[in-house]
Amino acid sequence: MRDDGTLLGIDPGLNGALAWLTPDGEVIDVADIPILDEGPHRRLIDAVALSALARRHRVRRAVIEAVAARPTDGKVAAFSFGRNVGALEAIITASGLPLFRVAPITWRRWAGIPANAPKNASLAAACRLCPEAREFLTRHDRADAVLIGLWGARHA
Repeated sequence: MRDDGTLLGIDPGLNGALAWLTPDGEVIDVADIPILDEGPHRRLIDAVALSALARRHRVRRAVIEAVAARPTDGKVAAFSFGRNVGALEAIITASGLPLFRVAPITWRRWAGIPANAPKNASLAAACRLCPEAREFLTRHDRADAVLIGLWGARHA
């Protein structure tokens, strides 16, 4: 492993999460993506809080899941999701961090998660690969962020 500082793993989206890992893949911390509630059906990423979180633990690089709208998403949902992912990428980049992208199939395959496995399969994979992180793994989005970060610690 190269020693180039803490890595930030990002599972994007309004229900996403952030995971901080050492260069050796040890989980330091996990947090939910901060959200602003601006009324009915109007939730946005809190850019100020996210920017502060991005600087937490002396992060040197970040890895985000390379996502796209699904064919089953409605136009408004797809636009909102894309807007929030773009905000995440912009905030991380503006913080001066190198940002790497990894396709879901790539990190899931690396973690040993079968292609059609349910979302909660990432919880079992994260517990298997990082048993010390169990306390942080309260939902699958947090497990995804940990696994994305683990993939990044070894490949990005």
